[in-house]
Amino acid sequence: MQLGRVGCETAPLESAEWTFVVGRGFLAVVPAGTASPVVAALHALAADTAVTLEALVSLIPLGGAGEPDAFAVIVPGVRRAGDGANGDDPTQDGIPVHAVVRGAIAVDVFSIGGSRRFTDRNIRPWLLAEFQSVTGLVIGSPLAAVARADRLGAGRMLGTGIDAGDTLFWSVAGEPDDTADTVLRPRRIVDDTVVLDRRMRDRVVVVAAGAPAVEPSGEPADPSAGESAAESAADEPADRPGPHGFRLATGEEVRLGAVYRIGRSPRPRRIQPGERLELIVVDSATALVSANHLEIRQDGDAVVVTDLGSTNGTLVHFPLGRTQRLRFGASLTVLPGTTVDIGDGNLIEILPAD
Repeated sequence: MQLGRVGCETAPLESAEWTFVVGRGFLAVVPAGTASPVVAALHALAADTAVTLEALVSLIPLGGAGEPDAFAVIVPGVRRAGDGANGDDPTQDGIPVHAVVRGAIAVDVFSIGGSRRFTDRNIRPWLLAEFQSVTGLVIGSPLAAVARADRLGAGRMLGTGIDAGDTLFWSVAGEPDDTADTVLRPRRIVDDTVVLDRRMRDRVVVVAAGAPAVEPSGEPADPSAGESAAESAADEPADRPGPHGFRLATGEEVRLGAVYRIGRSPRPRRIQPGERLELIVVDSATALVSANHLEIRQDGDAVVVTDLGSTNGTLVHFPLGRTQRLRFGASLTVLPGTTVDIGDGNLIEILPAD
């Protein structure tokens, strides 16, 4: 929602359980496998500051093959004049919140007096409730313990758009003064290996120390590596979709087999064991593209783009026609068909899984 801070997190080594749609006037949480048209329809309302619960719930199928087994939708209520002891400061007194939940999902509601857990209590088709003086929300699995109040500022900070994770956090207090942990800054590489592909001067691959270096072309470094890759592919289910991809302004298509950093002169960062980072250099005649501008990665079945603190910003053009400026250091989950504009004609199109 427009007021406050929104963050999310995913358990290490786990696939995201939920898809989060963050609007200026609402929060919507649906299962990760929810049909793309449903997510896109919710996302189409993200720029509106006043969205009703009825409008949001009407976009979620309540019957048929596409029916999600659980969801939560949150909108802010109208704060009455004179509410609270601190005048018009909602960060102290909280705000009214209206919530609809269905299925196995829990909303932990925080207020000045403490917290409570809101679930559907097996009421169908869904349960509606209104809460006053709300200072924070935690949305996720009902099997998780009720979160502590100091967790409201947890997770990777989100902007308006689509993302994925296990838990969504919202706090009326807004962003903390020190937002360094939400801005991706280049860090010195220690004990990492940098491999330059001499056939493509605009590509650098970074792999964790001790991990095998893989050439950007995808060719194995030796025959045994090729055999291992073939065996691994044979073990995977035949119907499992391949990675998503993106298309550069040059027409080159890249599959998300690594984390990609794009800019005029992108710098590597510390990477985790087994992770592969590839740097892509793009031309920018007027220097609108920052040296270290954008990161693209695949997280489970989702594609996440992150502005790396660029000077001139990043524009995201969604398939349904809406455009959003990605905030400094912010991340956003995007659907295939989205185009990311980093300046000087460098349009990056997100491609579906192959």
